[in-house]
Amino acid sequence: IDDLGADSLDIVDLIMNLEETFNIEIPDSDAEKVATVGDVVDYIKNLVD
Repeated sequence: IDDLGADSLDIVDLIMNLEETFNIEIPDSDAEKVATVGDVVDYIKNLVD
C-alpha cells in the first residue's frame, strides 16, 4: 500500500487481517492490484455489497 509506505510483509499482514476481519478471501492476484488505502476500501465495499 503505497499510501502507508508499507513493505511486502506489512501488506501480507494487512491482507490477512482484512480477510479475518471481514470473513473474506482476497486472492493474491487481487491483492497485488491495490496500491492505495482507497483501493482497499473500494475492493472491500464491492465484496460486501
